[in-house]
Amino acid sequence: MARKHKPLLIGGVQVEITGQGFRLIRREDGPPDAYWYAAKRAVAAGFTPTIVKLHGDLQNYQNLQAMFTRCNLLWSEMLEWMREGATDHRPIYDGTVSSLIDCYQTDPDSTYHDTRFNTQKAYASWLVALRRVGGARRVSALTGADLRGWYRHVRKPKHAAGAPRERLAKAIIQMMRIVLAYGKEMGLPDCIALSNMIEGIEFRKENEEKRIGKPKPAPKVVMTYGHAEAIVREGLSRGTVRGRSVALSVAAQFEFTISQIDSIGYWIPAAAIEVRPGDIVRGGKLWRPGLEYEHFASGILDLARLKTGKSAQFDIGEYPLFQLALSAVPEAERHGPVVTDTDGDPVRYRLFYGMYRDVADAAGVPKEVWNARARHGGGTEARASGASIEDTTDHMQKTDMEGTRRDYIGGNVETTRRVARSRVAGRRRLLTNTTWEEG
Repeated sequence: MARKHKPLLIGGVQVEITGQGFRLIRREDGPPDAYWYAAKRAVAAGFTPTIVKLHGDLQNYQNLQAMFTRCNLLWSEMLEWMREGATDHRPIYDGTVSSLIDCYQTDPDSTYHDTRFNTQKAYASWLVALRRVGGARRVSALTGADLRGWYRHVRKPKHAAGAPRERLAKAIIQMMRIVLAYGKEMGLPDCIALSNMIEGIEFRKENEEKRIGKPKPAPKVVMTYGHAEAIVREGLSRGTVRGRSVALSVAAQFEFTISQIDSIGYWIPAAAIEVRPGDIVRGGKLWRPGLEYEHFASGILDLARLKTGKSAQFDIGEYPLFQLALSAVPEAERHGPVVTDTDGDPVRYRLFYGMYRDVADAAGVPKEVWNARARHGGGTEARASGASIEDTTDHMQKTDMEGTRRDYIGGNVETTRRVARSRVAGRRRLLTNTTWEEG
């Protein structure tokens, strides 16, 4: 039978303690602190956490009732854990951002486990940053102003001469929204309240006027056809498997406007997915296929983009740069992964980055031209050549035209030149018509 606690005295009124596991720890030099304690039998069975500190004003009736509610939730979770035979070791949400992150990452029903492996790795990294900046804070005490403060703090350059860390700042806000959405699904009142509070709040980049005199971030440099051709020819001239692989990958990305990951594939833990006969497994990692020769053996490449799932068909005979790279591969070797290392295994991302940079440097391509920009370069070339935005969207396997506009570098000289010439021609027509009417 639960021990009967003496009621608390608030403003001369006695308040019954209705929170199971609620305890007050008296201090000699100050007011008491409130805690929740797990049952001894649960602690002995291995349940955690054993103690949770409760926050709030003990002389405020509403705050006190909120503490009791938290205690009863914790007690219910403890009992559920006991009923399941002490096998559920998921962390308990104690009201802090850090515990919410723990629950999001370890709850088997969380959407965290539905994301791709590479996405999980990115999320895990960003959640570390979020935990560092606000993990100790209680969700119920946060406001939109707190999150904006985090955003501004993280955005500051790491070094005095560095550029603002806009991407990381944006990432921690994105992750906060995601973990709050998880909390809403779990029915946690403080997560629901904070999520509703920050809905619609914008977190903008630093005003450019405030950056006068400061180092400007490096501009995005799109890969041009000249860059791509130089890399392909340099890679092929080496006569090595690695050089050929770089040439094939860059040509495929630029010509078919596919992403690097769709070209080289990626590796995931073999334990995370069902391994089928013929799958490539090395060191406990399974290769999620990128481009394979079998994909275009018929002359038509039918490829669904990993990110969007949208498919497109490409007649490889219509892409001369890819044909140039493919011509260096003997017919007998056209099977399995297209982008490989010397041993024939698919390359890993970090290795491919070094392979690409080595060839690109030798080809005289500036370091600002990343391999990841090859797809964007193909899209930019398509728009500059006069291809419609609708056709370019389909070619890039995008789901919307706005996404296409974001993914190619707008404002290129060919586009603006066409607009300028059209405007001048319009002026001439207007002038001609005006002169004829006056005459």
